[in-house]
Parts: sequence; C-alpha cells; structure tokens
Amino acid sequence: MRITTRLFMALLMTTPIPQIAEAREQPLYIGTGQAGAGIYASTLDLETGKFSTPREVGEAPRPGFLALHPELPILYSVTKESGTPSGGVRAFRIDHETQNLSPLGMQSSGDENATHLVVDPNGRAIVVANYGGGSTSAIPLTNTGELKPLTALAKHEGSSVNKQRQGEPHAHGVALDAAGKFACVADLGTDEVIVYRIVDGLKLERVSAWNAKPGAGPRHVALHTNGRWLYCINELDSTMSVLSFDDQAGTLAEIQTVSTLPAEYDQPSFTAEVVVHPSGKFVYGSNRGHDSTAAFAIDQETGKLSLIEIEPTQGGHPRFIGIEPSGKYLIAANRDANNLVSFAIDPQTGTLEPTGHQIESPKPICVVFPTE
Repeated sequence: MRITTRLFMALLMTTPIPQIAEAREQPLYIGTGQAGAGIYASTLDLETGKFSTPREVGEAPRPGFLALHPELPILYSVTKESGTPSGGVRAFRIDHETQNLSPLGMQSSGDENATHLVVDPNGRAIVVANYGGGSTSAIPLTNTGELKPLTALAKHEGSSVNKQRQGEPHAHGVALDAAGKFACVADLGTDEVIVYRIVDGLKLERVSAWNAKPGAGPRHVALHTNGRWLYCINELDSTMSVLSFDDQAGTLAEIQTVSTLPAEYDQPSFTAEVVVHPSGKFVYGSNRGHDSTAAFAIDQETGKLSLIEIEPTQGGHPRFIGIEPSGKYLIAANRDANNLVSFAIDPQTGTLEPTGHQIESPKPICVVFPTE
C-alpha cells in the first residue's frame, strides 16, 4: 500500500508516542559521625518521599561531610585519620548500578579535624575547612578525579568574644562560586567569612573578609543560584546573614541578618546547615536544640529574607539538611535521633510537609545526591 503524506500524518497523530519516564528513585549517600561506621547508601522515592533501607557501602574512619565530583562518578569524604595531622580526604568510585563504593586513595588535609569540603565546579581541586587547626586547604585532582597531594594550607588568625568557643580560629564551612574562582570560608572562631582566590586549583590567596556580629559564629555558607547573594548561617547566636557577593572583586557586604528561632524561644539552640532551594526562591537553615528547620522566602530583587515557617525536624540535633536535585524534598539528618526524615517542599510557598517517612542511620551528619 502506498502511504501518502496525508495518510502518514494521520497515522502519526493516532499512534501513541512512547513517553520517557522520569526517574522515580534518587540515590543518596550518608556521611556519619559515629566511630566505626562507614558511608551508607539509600534511595529516596520521588513520588512518596520513602527511603530504602540504608546499608554500608564504603569504609572510612569517621566519614563526615561528603561531596561529589561535578562530572565523574566519584564521591569524596573528609575523614579523621589515625596519624597527625588527623584531617584527611578520601575518594571513592561510585558504581551507579549497585551504589557500592570502591576506594581511590586518601590525602592529608594538612591540619587537624577536617570538617567540610567542596569540589571545584571544574573538577580541578577540593577545598577543605579544617576546624581543629583553623585553616583552609586545597587538594588538586587529576583529570580522572583522583586526589593529588596538598598544595595549599592557609592558616586563619584571630579570635572573638566567646571565650569557650572562639579562643582561636575554627574554619567550618566552604562555598565556591560557579566559576571556581573564589572560595568563601566561614570561620566560627574569628567571626569572619574569608574570601580566597583559587589560583590554578593549587593556591589560595586571601582577598577579603566579612566580619559578623561579635559572638555570632559563622558556621556554613551557601551561594544563591544567581551567584550574587551568599547566605551565612551563624551557629552561636542562631541567625542567618544575607551577604552580597561581588564575583569579580571577591568581596562581601552585609544586606540583612535574621533570627532562625521563634521570638518566644529562650532555651539553648545552635544552628547547623544552610541550603538554597534549586529554584532560588527559598533558603532553609537547621536549628539544633530547637530541633527544627527555619524556612525563608527570598526576595528576588534584593536577596532579603522573610520567614515562612519553622518546622520540627522530628529528631534531635539536625546536623544537616539537604534538598535533592529535583527540589521536591528536603531531608533532615538528625544526628542524636539516628534518623533521616523527608519533607515535601511546596514549590509555590516553600513550606515543608512531613511525608511520614524516615529511616534509621547511625549519627547521620551529611547527605549527598549523585546523578548519572
């Protein structure tokens, strides 16, 4: 039978076109703060927020914060090594089919108590915050994502007003700009966010610093999706600061600082993590003591914050909160409750709705979400 153009179009319009199904499960890896526990793997059902049972997939001494290579199937973890200095970074190759991890080596962070790390968006290096030693270090990567020896160790200097917590520098969290040109490092001990220029992925050159309110204790930082605003969560006074970021000069300026706690709350509480929603419309911060997540709406013209709600995390000491790549769910990692809890995010309002799903995991302090 001869198929005319008209007949062909009619057949095309009536023939069902196969649809490409969206991924239903999001893999995740869990860093732990429990001695003897390694890195765990689970999955998150993107329709329900339900987790699969976690299992240990990689051995590492006290694997805390985790980070993913921007292009390669490689996971990195800060670790507490047995030697001196104790700070370390380990690399693992990810098997996307099984979620198992294969070790790819370790390098020293050059100082004590490596607590946080980020990978350069170009895959050239890892920048590490060393809490115990009060420093920032850079570890270059090979083209295949393996670790090379340390090439930079920038020692912080100074102290602040809280004599128990701020007698010396304590670098705690790092954020990199989209070009991998600058590293913004929160130092809890000196009440600063220090900006370093990253030179060829090898050296760290101090450019500037923003000074928080004395006793605030900057802990972690997160850049907005537009790269112009930096959100700094301050551990000791339970606040979040909005800073403008000049990605050409590498400078910061304060726009606003707001509380992460209810006005009537008067018990001890300390913040932990800050995360910006992929849409750029919301930012979230966790409170340990109040055991909650503070949700804020972001003014798209100014970067300023307005409180949406403060939602209980359903567990003690939410050391970490994270948002999976689709932006549908926020995960709270409650260290002292040994659980992960999922919350559905309303895309219009930013409010958090508990899904009713959680899993047990030993002292969870970080979650990352690999994509193939």
